[in-house]
This record gives sequence, structure tokens and C-alpha cells, in this order.
Amino acid sequence: MYKKRWIGGACLLLLAGIGWCAAQAWSSHVGEQALERLTARLDARQGWQAARHEVARGWWHSTGVLRLEIAGPGGDPLRVSLPYRVRHGVLSSHLKGEVDVTYAGRALLATEAAPTWQATYRTLSGEMQGRLQWSAFTSRGVLPQVTSLDVGAGELSLRGRAGDLRYHLRSAAWRVLLGEASLDVGTLDVEGRHRSGERWFHHSLDLSLASLTWQGDAPFSLHALDYKAAMRLDDDTFRYHGEGGVDDIAVAGQSVAAGRMALRLERIDADALRALIARLQETRADGAHSAIAASRWARLTPLIVKVLRDSPRLTLESMQVTSEAFGVDSRAFGEVTLDGDDPAALAATPVTSPAFWRRLQQRLEGRITLVDAPPLLALYLGLAPDTTRLVFRVDAGQWRVNEHALRW
Repeated sequence: MYKKRWIGGACLLLLAGIGWCAAQAWSSHVGEQALERLTARLDARQGWQAARHEVARGWWHSTGVLRLEIAGPGGDPLRVSLPYRVRHGVLSSHLKGEVDVTYAGRALLATEAAPTWQATYRTLSGEMQGRLQWSAFTSRGVLPQVTSLDVGAGELSLRGRAGDLRYHLRSAAWRVLLGEASLDVGTLDVEGRHRSGERWFHHSLDLSLASLTWQGDAPFSLHALDYKAAMRLDDDTFRYHGEGGVDDIAVAGQSVAAGRMALRLERIDADALRALIARLQETRADGAHSAIAASRWARLTPLIVKVLRDSPRLTLESMQVTSEAFGVDSRAFGEVTLDGDDPAALAATPVTSPAFWRRLQQRLEGRITLVDAPPLLALYLGLAPDTTRLVFRVDAGQWRVNEHALRW
């Protein structure tokens, strides 16, 4: 009796072990497939080269190096190398590694400053969580035109699955020295979500920047910037909505203004936009020489015109500008439409010709209202200084303000 129980128990343990080994093998296979798909997607991006090297596969552990290469500033190659180690589990795989970046053959980061990353891939659901972290570092004499680059510590976190990705970027201040000039970028926080399918995508973005300061010719600084955006490309149309503001704009150390604005763009033909993006990706390899670029844009004229055939509309939902220095507290709202009828007539002239843009302007119609306009602006437009409400109208490209012809 006991012998039979022992034999039965041993058989159950054997079956469980076989099942566990099979599940482990399947999990490692799924993890490898996910890495292969990621590499293929990166390599398929225009201008990117991606490949895995030194790959060692196993049931419990895998290692390798993912190498990416793109053209950096000035055309020299920017190479990113990501050595990785994978620990496979039945329900999930855990990855970690470092990041090595070189530009024109020179390392941007010292070995001790190399960013680290880690990720978890859920085998059954296909969900992923990842995080890239870096410490503050300084790079000198590597990037063209840049004397030195001081990068603040930060991290980028990702989570989601194929077709639905959330991201969150946080970074301390950066400083870029360009000879005698400098650009200081304050604390940055960017959060967003990208959902996509074969023919559509929805992207939302929420950005905040503590400050942006330029020291050099015409110095200026911006403080407390924020920006929110939502972009949707559906089967028929592309739409955009954005809202942003800045708490303080200073010129040469003197505070001059603050403002906020909300915009909406709609009625962009989706099929034409997809075709235009695909053609741009195909022709990007033609080169960056001005003659080649001009010829390329001229050939794209019919596609660009098709993007406009649904008569795009730009709506200024709200704008608020305040300035204690100039005594300004103004608001604006309105909308402008571009007539997309008879696209063949517009496509007859290439976009590289000034005549194209004149014809495009002649298709504008709309109205924008400015409330509590500053007296100096009214005087500049030839109106009485006590005119506080300015109504800008455009009809067939001809602008008028308070029914008076406006000449730019």
C-alpha cells in the first residue's frame, strides 16, 4: 500500500517537474521572441540600425548586446550599446544591463557614469515594466559646437504592452556651453501615453519645465513652463489639441510678460497624412543637401495638398497675455480655416515656390478677436489708442482689422 503511494507520488512529482521544465522552456522562448520583435521594430525605423550580438540563450539565463546606430548631429554615427542579462522565470522574465553611448567613435559617458536599466516582461499577459536611470555627468569636446554638456540625474520609466505604452521622464537640470554662450534647462518632468494600431494612434503628453535660460546674444529666460497635448490619428482624420503656458518671460533679466494659450487643429485628412509620412520616410535617405531637399519637397507637393483637402481648421480657444512692465492684460480667441477645395489648382505649383504660399494664403478665412488690446498696438494698426477690442478678419487671404485693411 505504502509502496504504491510512494510510486504514485513519485510519478506526480515527475510529471510536475516535466511540466515545470516545459513551462520554463516556453517562457524563455517567449522572452527571446519578445527581444527579437523589439530588435526588428527598432531596425525597421527609418535611419536606425539595430542588431543583437554575442547572444547566449538558455532556459534560465540569456545574455547579449543590443546595438543601435543612428546619424547624429553633423552626420557622424551615434551608437548606443546595451549589454543585457535576462533571468527567465515561468511567469515572467527579468532583464537588466547598462548603456554605453559613443558619438563619432568617442565615448560620451565615462564607464562609472554609464546609465543602468532594468525591466520585467510578463509571459502570459505580454505586459512590460522598465526603468532607465542615470547619474549626473559631464561630457566635454565630444558633440560638435558644444564646449561642455552637464547632464543632471534622472530616470525614464515605461510600462504597458505592445500598442499601449505609458512613459514618465524626470530629470534634474542640464547645462550646455556653446563657446561664450550657454543654455540652462531646469528640472524637467514629462509624462505620456501612446496607443497605436496598424492605421491609428492616440498620444497624450503632459510636460512641465522649471526654467529655460539662454545667456549670449539676446539673453532671455522662461520660468514655470507647462504644456499638455493630445494627438489622434484615426481612420478618417487627424486632430490635435494643445494647451501651454509660461509664468514669467524675462529679457536681459527684466520680467516682461506671462501668458497662456490653448489651440485645436482638426479636419486633417488621415489617409493623405499617412501617405505623406510614408513617402517622407522613403525619401529621407536621399540626403540633406539643399538642392536634393528642395527637389524632394517639390515632388511631395501633391501629397501635401491632399492633406489639406478636408479644409483644416485651426481654433484659438483662448489666449491670455499679461505684462506689468507694459501694462498689458489681453485675451484672444477665434478660428481660421484653410479652404481645401480644388486641390489640383493648388498642386500645380510646387511647395518650394513662393507662389504656392501666396495661393495658400488666398484660401484663408476666419476671425480672431483680441480683447483689452494695448493702446500701442491699436496705434500701430492705425486705430485710436482707446480701441480696446480688435477684430481681425481674413477673407480670401485679405486681412482686415475692425473693417480696415491690414497691411503687414
